[in-house]
Amino acid sequence: MKSYRYLLFDADDTLLDFQRCEREALAGALKEAAVDRAYEECLTCYSAINRALWLDYEQKKITQSELRSERFRRMFAQLGIEQNPEAFGELYLRHFAAGSFLTPDALAVCDALKPHFDLSIITNGIRDVQFSRIYGSALKEHFDHIVVSDDVGFAKPAPEIFDHALHRIGCEDKSQVLIIGDSLTSDIRGGHLYGIDTCWYNPAQLQNGSDITPTYEISRLPDLLPLLGIELAGDCQGTTAH
Repeated sequence: MKSYRYLLFDADDTLLDFQRCEREALAGALKEAAVDRAYEECLTCYSAINRALWLDYEQKKITQSELRSERFRRMFAQLGIEQNPEAFGELYLRHFAAGSFLTPDALAVCDALKPHFDLSIITNGIRDVQFSRIYGSALKEHFDHIVVSDDVGFAKPAPEIFDHALHRIGCEDKSQVLIIGDSLTSDIRGGHLYGIDTCWYNPAQLQNGSDITPTYEISRLPDLLPLLGIELAGDCQGTTAH
């Protein structure tokens, strides 16, 4: 079993429940802006647009500043809604920053890992928003460092954000680092290209259609513990290593 010292966790859809946060933030913003349109229709439209734009952001096709309002400009245009996308974007972020909901078992897993590893978060996102969500959650005392793309000027999978993270945590040996995340395009590709081991958190058990093979794949966060040599009571099936 390989020994690691530093664990880099992705935030959204790995430790933080991004889907719930997105739903509640959009509902709150639509209500506050008095948008007269069915919520489910807006959510379906917005979610598809937002996912596509974050992929564009990873590929440096759009800046984070542009993304904040562009997603709503497209949603309003598609649904025929008269709203100011810049103002609505700021309203949405205010609601989103309050979303500190955790994914299943995130707290228990971090509790178990904290005594044994140097834990850090590496996330693509807006600095103030991500810090608000993380520090507003029960995970606020678990992480030694939080690296946000907004601070670094580069987003996963760019090597620069990994350089910044390893410098921050004081690591000079990449073999001591494992990144855990749900995104093949940012977390796993970024880690693979940078030369660190990767663990793909894949709760939906999606097919890997990429050209990247993660070092490990798990379908539940507790499956990470036996992989790292930490004992956990109960069933810990579902971990595979490549």
